[in-house]
Amino acid sequence: TIGPAVSQSVPVLLSLLNDPHVMVRDTAAHCISRICLLHIRFIPTDIFPTLLQALIAKCGEGSPKVASQACSALYNLASAFSEEASQQQESNSLSRYMQSLLETLLRVCDRPDADEANLRVAAMEAISVLISNSANDVLPIMAQLLPAFIQRFEATFAMQDFDASDKLKKEQTQGLLCAVFQALYRKLDKATVAPHTDTVMQQLLRVLQTKNANCHEECFPAISAISDVMEADFAKYMNALQPFLIEGLRNFQAYQVCIVAVGTVGDISRNIESQIQPYCDAIMNALIESLKDPTIHRSVKPPVLICFGDIAMAIGAAYQPYLQFSMMLLMQASNTRVPEDDDDLIEYFNLLRESILEAYVGIVQGLRDGNLLNQFVQYVPSVLQFLEELANDPNRDDFVLNKAIGLVGDLAQALGPQIRDQINKQFVAKLLSDGMASGDPSMAEMSSWASQVVSQACQG
Repeated sequence: TIGPAVSQSVPVLLSLLNDPHVMVRDTAAHCISRICLLHIRFIPTDIFPTLLQALIAKCGEGSPKVASQACSALYNLASAFSEEASQQQESNSLSRYMQSLLETLLRVCDRPDADEANLRVAAMEAISVLISNSANDVLPIMAQLLPAFIQRFEATFAMQDFDASDKLKKEQTQGLLCAVFQALYRKLDKATVAPHTDTVMQQLLRVLQTKNANCHEECFPAISAISDVMEADFAKYMNALQPFLIEGLRNFQAYQVCIVAVGTVGDISRNIESQIQPYCDAIMNALIESLKDPTIHRSVKPPVLICFGDIAMAIGAAYQPYLQFSMMLLMQASNTRVPEDDDDLIEYFNLLRESILEAYVGIVQGLRDGNLLNQFVQYVPSVLQFLEELANDPNRDDFVLNKAIGLVGDLAQALGPQIRDQINKQFVAKLLSDGMASGDPSMAEMSSWASQVVSQACQG
């Protein structure tokens, strides 16, 4: 095992960070960065404070290359706390150093040589991950950061962009700041961010006015994060945002932008619910255009299909004008044949099928809430035929199985005795028994629920 060697090497590497030769310092910082990425569990706990202080010091190193490696090491070190952060712990090992870490990295961003050796990018990415993986006891520090970053963002609009280099620097900085806003809004509560959100949204809308795909790719997830915090109150930004959302949905060439724009539409739909209805004609037209375009990248298709379900759940009965066309597209997608011998395509088709199932679930739930389930009955045979294919598909993964079981339960619960004869089939029993035998407790629990509602439907 490499563990003992890593543990013994860290003190030596830390001493080499102060070697008189810049190439030695650079290599030592690079090695520490890789250890933080790949073998962090082997760093002795008693060395952790020394390691952090050494990296903080090296961020101020005269050589941009060494400083950039130190920032990357801090990024990798902070990334190791993602699992703890997901559990919303009160404190973690980073907390006592957080103020110093953030102040140091902000100074790095302002260095006159920050354009060299990817230094500004490394520092800003480290800031974002430190924010994302911070514990609850440093939330007051995070709250102070928001107005500071609003000022930094405002300053970018005054940056000169006479040539391509200046323009790239400006757009790169704005993209990095969008990522910081996303991290802050994922961390802070509504009461803290609400007073600043009008200003932040104005800044993000200004970024969307520029024709730069890289900025937009960072901007839309930041807007999603804002909508998650503001919930129904986000609706007031929709009039100003809608043209840029539609433009993003139609950006078939920069398909990564199209994907994040679709994700943002789904997030906003879930957050403002029925308030999205006035914008749905334009949104649905753009989504349908993307599916009909033969040149669009295949990775756009799954999120677009999922978005149908998100919108249906948000607007309920108002989804009726879009039902026929979206169901036709979903049924077309479900008829795609999966190759037997191409692992990449099998993985993609599993993702596609998962998205189809998720869309069906959203549409069923939306129509149920809108008392329009009778309009879905005509599609049940096609949906059940798709489920039968999945039940017998050896290449089906557990994510598909889980979504298929959920859809079976939703259909049985929503339509009950109306579909008794159609759902009382061997393939339904197979899906449910496969779920029970999966070894996944949450899937077994869903299978148990679905079995109960299917039994009730068959007996009704």
